[in-house]
Amino acid sequence: MYENMIVIDRQARESLQKQIRRQLAIGIVNRQFPLREPLPSIRRLASDLKVSVTTVALAYKALKADGFVVSRDRSGFFVNPAVLADPGHRSAAGRQPTETTRPPRVDYARLFRGRSFDRERVVKPADSLVRYRYPFVCGLIDPSLFPLPQWRECVRDAVSVVGVGNGATDFSETDDQMLIEQLIQRVLARRGILARPDEVLVTVGGQQALYIAIRLLLAPGETIGVEDPGYPDVVNMARIEGINVERLPVDDEGLILSERLGRCKCLYVTPSHQFPTTVTMPLARKSRLLELTEQHGQFVIEDDYEAEISFNKTPPRALKSLDRWGNVIYVGSLSKSLLQGLRVGYLVADREFIREARALRHYMLRHPPVNNQRSVALFLQRGYFDRFVAKLTRIYRRRCDVMHESLERHFPGAAVKPEYGGAIIWLRLPEDVDASVLHELVEPEGVFFETGGFTFSDERSNRNHIRLGYSVIDEALIPEGIDRIARAVPEASSDDPAPADP
Repeated sequence: MYENMIVIDRQARESLQKQIRRQLAIGIVNRQFPLREPLPSIRRLASDLKVSVTTVALAYKALKADGFVVSRDRSGFFVNPAVLADPGHRSAAGRQPTETTRPPRVDYARLFRGRSFDRERVVKPADSLVRYRYPFVCGLIDPSLFPLPQWRECVRDAVSVVGVGNGATDFSETDDQMLIEQLIQRVLARRGILARPDEVLVTVGGQQALYIAIRLLLAPGETIGVEDPGYPDVVNMARIEGINVERLPVDDEGLILSERLGRCKCLYVTPSHQFPTTVTMPLARKSRLLELTEQHGQFVIEDDYEAEISFNKTPPRALKSLDRWGNVIYVGSLSKSLLQGLRVGYLVADREFIREARALRHYMLRHPPVNNQRSVALFLQRGYFDRFVAKLTRIYRRRCDVMHESLERHFPGAAVKPEYGGAIIWLRLPEDVDASVLHELVEPEGVFFETGGFTFSDERSNRNHIRLGYSVIDEALIPEGIDRIARAVPEASSDDPAPADP
């Protein structure tokens, strides 16, 4: 286990004993040796390194004196746990053992500056369900509502003899056909979308589907139109690829159809449930949008996130369902209605587009995990998904009502109740309130929400917006959580209010 960790240089000025001692110390503080297993014995290490037993014995003696190792009768030397508990532990020479003489390191922070790692993006605390009493988190599923016995059944059956056989097959050129069939019959049909199996591609979440679509439709220097406010991750994807971004304003009916659309080769839209305002584009505007894009020879990426959670028995038709020319690329995901961690998304488009998308997916990750695909397929086929979505819809509708009533008490007229459904309410606070400051004030009280300013092209002018999710918070806790937010608003107000929206 220590091959290549200890290298002896017989030409070095440093003695052999010091070389062994130093490299063992580095391995210890970097946790390369297990705590509960003995370090290599003196005789074994001496034999492997082709040095004398005395040399290794002196190295271990020095490490013990410095507190890096402890000895146990008839068991050998072990890592001293105290060293790992004290990151500032220093050797007898007065310096940390990891501070060895090394050649200059690559400055990756400088290399990647302005690319992706330092861009603000949509993230959620990994411990939000445990850390916060009032988690107004967006886009997660309440684990207490999930039908665990039924899911276990599907996962178990997915690893049957046939399932294991599928897992041993290369799925780069195909997907689980049962999953494709179930997506077409149980998910897409509800959105009014008619699709053939060769027009659907399974992806690792909707995020990968979006990235594939952007990469295939646009080249560096071309322009994509993104709603303003809109999904910031799409803006970042485009900029990483050298694609220009045209921010397009929205109103209470979604994307405004102006002459600015003509500047774009491709449009990214969320017509059914606009991100982040949650407004729904009416049928007449959807039809007109398709007419314009066909006239201009433009592509449309339709992101239908939260598509399954509709408060109406007959949800509004997806833009893709009205597409007769074939320029709409439909992106969907089960993350908001099944489990976020499964990362099951899909693309629906013309078969030639899907052929190219499948090839690009191959170079990204070859294919999504086959066992996950079959587990989800069984969950859909056996009706568990439909029943789960129906349950979520009932609960979300009640939580939405409670949240909207609470918001109306404190912020009358500032939040519009979602027309479509979903699990998020968009709130506009008073103009002089900074949502980031408000977040810092209420977080110690166990309240979490997402600020909305960074969804705008001009964040400073719109810093008074927040997104409030109700998918994981207990209904009984919603009023108290909103009360805590409202009480902190005066303290989050500024004497220098942000300029009003143009």
